[in-house]
Amino acid sequence: MTIRIHEQLYRDGISDIKLSIYKKKIKRKSPKLDLFLVTLPLGKDGILEVYWYPELLQDYYQNMKTEVLVVGLASGREEAFGIIEQIIKDVGCVDGNIPIREYFKVSR
Repeated sequence: MTIRIHEQLYRDGISDIKLSIYKKKIKRKSPKLDLFLVTLPLGKDGILEVYWYPELLQDYYQNMKTEVLVVGLASGREEAFGIIEQIIKDVGCVDGNIPIREYFKVSR
């Protein structure tokens, strides 16, 4: 599994310095207990998912042959859900659908 951070990253009160530190930790796969990732779904269905970063370091996820695209970083679970709410507001609803992949220009 590879973790990629989208250039259009949402973050909840995370400073540029902390963001730089978090990106390095993610690249090195170093544990960071107070980090939650908002990602596009790992499967075909869904809109967005929230993962506690150390969870993604477990063997189950590390052995997956997929890319995890991070669209939001937060220092807590509640903040991560706030990011999801903000993304959905920014994306909007088109014909009853929330076009998340189109918003982040990702095909699957």
